[in-house]
Amino acid sequence: MGETQILGRGGRVAGSVVSSLLAAVLLGWVIRDLTVGGPDGLWWHWAGEAAGYGLRPSAYTAGQDVLLLVVYAVVAVKVMRSAAAATLLAATGALTVVLRLPATVGLVQAADGGDLFGGPHPGALATTAGSVLGGLVLIVLAATGRRPAGPQETGVVPGRGPAAWAGVLLLTGGAVVLAWQVYAVVNHGWERYATLFFGTGSPQRSVLLGATGWQTATLAGFALLAGVVCLKRGRGARSLGVLAAVQLGGVNALILSAYLEGTVYEQLPLLDTDSQLALVTPPVLCVLAAVALVLLLPRPAPENAGPYGPGPAPWQAPAPAPYGNPGPYSGR
Repeated sequence: MGETQILGRGGRVAGSVVSSLLAAVLLGWVIRDLTVGGPDGLWWHWAGEAAGYGLRPSAYTAGQDVLLLVVYAVVAVKVMRSAAAATLLAATGALTVVLRLPATVGLVQAADGGDLFGGPHPGALATTAGSVLGGLVLIVLAATGRRPAGPQETGVVPGRGPAAWAGVLLLTGGAVVLAWQVYAVVNHGWERYATLFFGTGSPQRSVLLGATGWQTATLAGFALLAGVVCLKRGRGARSLGVLAAVQLGGVNALILSAYLEGTVYEQLPLLDTDSQLALVTPPVLCVLAAVALVLLLPRPAPENAGPYGPGPAPWQAPAPAPYGNPGPYSGR
């Protein structure tokens, strides 16, 4: 199985440029936060935001922003050569739009007098709105920049076994994240959960992203979608699976680091069952994502040369035909 259509050179160059711009803008915000809070303070902010801890209001970026920065940088390089470039651009664009759009709406509501750089977060609205536009551009490029693939340009999907196992792991991870969201609705009630999901009635801990509930739901949906595509070994299974594994593992690694920094695991035997399961979930999801990532990474092609040099071994070589080769009497 392989790609029947690939992204043309123009679409690849444009997609790489847009991804690079998105990465550059986000890197600027990360540098800004580093100068304000320092590496230790900023890391704790990223981890605490993911784990729901109290945050530093001076930081603009969140842990998911760092993962997006990594995705943009990798896509900007890979899209120039990957046969699944269209899938990479479409997935990156959709993820960008879904994550940035709620923050854009919230910043518009917070802006004073319609001033683009007004409100409590100068410049943040320009970043989120520009990111939404950039994500839409990536989706359009992926949809309109395709051309038929040549005989040497077809992409190869993962093997049946690795794809199936990766799909199961991603589906399991997405289902676990979704199950905790359902638990939050049942345990806290819809009104309180809606505040976490939509960010209504409370200041947002993440300036450039939507509410934490929205981020978590996006992560669950992305992992479930990638898991289904991997199970079906559809086009872009490797690209979608790798992106989903990076997101799932990265977010839970941040949560795990916050738990370790807060020494909460020392109190694990004293907690109730629900709290114990909540603390065990991040390391389990990190393992699931890491294994899925290993399964989906491309493997080098086997070497054809053996101990007897290029080509088959002597006993595997076909015997010469008695009349098929030129000899001393050929042509007579």
